[in-house]
Amino acid sequence: MKTEQEKIFENVINKKTEESPEKTETKKTNMLLAAFMMFILPIMLVFLGVFLGGYIGKSIGTSIRTFQIAGGVVAFILSVIIIKLFDKSAVLDKDAEVIHWDDM
Repeated sequence: MKTEQEKIFENVINKKTEESPEKTETKKTNMLLAAFMMFILPIMLVFLGVFLGGYIGKSIGTSIRTFQIAGGVVAFILSVIIIKLFDKSAVLDKDAEVIHWDDM
């Protein structure tokens, strides 16, 4: 005969195992593309923004440094928006292998 405490413990364990597949859903994307989007794209966009800002500042005839800084900031904000959109467009894959820290 199980005690009341054992029944509560079993209910908690069963509840956690039922909820765990929902919590462990992973997004399946190409890891090379994801790494590029996270690390390389922002750097490239900031350099491009600085270059374009300097070109615009030179063509207008005002402070080049100010336009370079503004171009870099705008490009960085644009890269953050692109990364957020990329993250939302990633597809959830329920068949993907789930790796837990306890398994390592």
